[in-house]
Amino acid sequence: MDPTLYNAAMRGNIGDANFLLADHLKRDEENGYQVTPKGNTVLHVAALYGHSHFVEEVLKITPALFCCQNKKNETALHIAANEGHTEVVRVLLACVEDHNTKEKLTRMMDASGDTALHKAVRSQHLDVVKLLVTEDPEFEFPPNHAQETPLYLAAESGFHDALIKILESFKKPTYVAGPSNRTPLHAAVIQEHKDCIRSLWRWNKPLCEEPDLWGWNSLHYAVKLGLTDVVSDMLEWKKSLVYLPAGSENDWTTAIHIAASQGYVYMIYKLLNQCPDCWDMLNSNNQNALHVAVLNNQDNVVRFLLDSDKCSSLVDEPDSDGNTPLHLLAASDNHVPELINHPRAKKMSFNKQNQTPLDIALSCKATTKKEKLVEDLFSNGLFGKRDFEVKRKYKSMSNPNDQTGIGVAMQLRKDDQDKAENADQTVIESIMKVAQIHIVVATLIMTVTFAAGITLPGGFESNSDSPNQGMAILIRKTSFRAFVVSNAIAFTFSAVAIFIYFLMAAQSRIPQRKKIVWKFYNLAAIFQCLSMLAVVIAFATVVDIYDESEMKNVSQ
Repeated sequence: MDPTLYNAAMRGNIGDANFLLADHLKRDEENGYQVTPKGNTVLHVAALYGHSHFVEEVLKITPALFCCQNKKNETALHIAANEGHTEVVRVLLACVEDHNTKEKLTRMMDASGDTALHKAVRSQHLDVVKLLVTEDPEFEFPPNHAQETPLYLAAESGFHDALIKILESFKKPTYVAGPSNRTPLHAAVIQEHKDCIRSLWRWNKPLCEEPDLWGWNSLHYAVKLGLTDVVSDMLEWKKSLVYLPAGSENDWTTAIHIAASQGYVYMIYKLLNQCPDCWDMLNSNNQNALHVAVLNNQDNVVRFLLDSDKCSSLVDEPDSDGNTPLHLLAASDNHVPELINHPRAKKMSFNKQNQTPLDIALSCKATTKKEKLVEDLFSNGLFGKRDFEVKRKYKSMSNPNDQTGIGVAMQLRKDDQDKAENADQTVIESIMKVAQIHIVVATLIMTVTFAAGITLPGGFESNSDSPNQGMAILIRKTSFRAFVVSNAIAFTFSAVAIFIYFLMAAQSRIPQRKKIVWKFYNLAAIFQCLSMLAVVIAFATVVDIYDESEMKNVSQ
């Protein structure tokens, strides 16, 4: 595009002594319209910068620019709507007298399938939305290539004023499914825009029944997000919504299962209050709400359901694998006494693998909660399928008066613990044997360095007339100073190593502290190596001192 024309469009300059817009536009009309690298005409540029008077003048001279599109198939109306230039939009719409041409302009789509209204809603320019909706009230606003309608975009972004304006223009409550086959109500619920939810709900209540690509309707998402008020309104309109499954044909759940998995006690209370019989609903795995609460470690939901008399039958109900909620609790790393001690949980129950809750608990990794759960199961008289075999194998270890089998299980656990402790103790003993040799070496280094520190090379100044009486004779020599420092370091590090070995000996009595003993051993070994290095340096400096002394004696 000619720089003069581009600058004029960018600044809104219609004409002055050095520039006449009409001349440039007439030449363009004869020779082809000039465009920018993006394919924008002078009208696009003026719309981008919001110069409505410039746009009006251009359309008076060359109306053909009205529907010109750039490389993204955007018209000037698209650009003005996206930027929120209301006056430019008003001028563009006002300059078109033919109704069919005006409809064509408002309904034109860019490369992404967006109309000008899509652009205005996405950029949240309310005044532009009002203009576009008013100008073409018969248009049903189809989706773009991403299946987004302007109504869906308004609901998803929480642009409530625009959503109201679009809904008011609809002659009948119709909609087009959006991304993932979701309705605008889906979008509003998922983003938790409650004002948009209420407006869409009043406009078209059956929207809440529509499933998305994954088989979830708006009620299911509202339950998952804990939107109690929304759920109450939907169920007051149609209670059968609570019985609609969420998911695919082979993997589905229900509203009360979703609430149980999220731990929403109040949501479950509302669902049971409006639909009292939904408590015994099952999912695709034949699991009830108590199963799901146990699987998701939602202890508050478990206690709530157990406190309800009408939900007591959930306790011993098996799922597709024959597991009751107590079986699932035994497999988890959790402990809920209310479920274990429930009267209906005290009867013996086997799953399809012929396992009781105790079998499952004993097969899991031992933890503090797991041990407590095993003890509670024993105290309730709940045994496993292996109980008879265990009693025969460990008959000599068990108490003949023990009728519950607790002693056998305690003995089994004690044996496992003893084996682990014996293994740890063996490792500790091997470490301490090596440490004994290290202690001897460290003691020798301490002795040698201590003696060397007292009897310094060269002796002390004994002349009473000297001001340095009592000081080392070789104190001014660099090699002597290096000897003193390295000797002191060797003494200190060996003393620290011996102190750490004493700490190791104190910790070695307890097998569970194997890791601590290892850390002490490694630390002491480091100090020992450093002390040995310092001794080597001290020896080298002593040799250097005596070499210098010999050379002086020879020269004399």
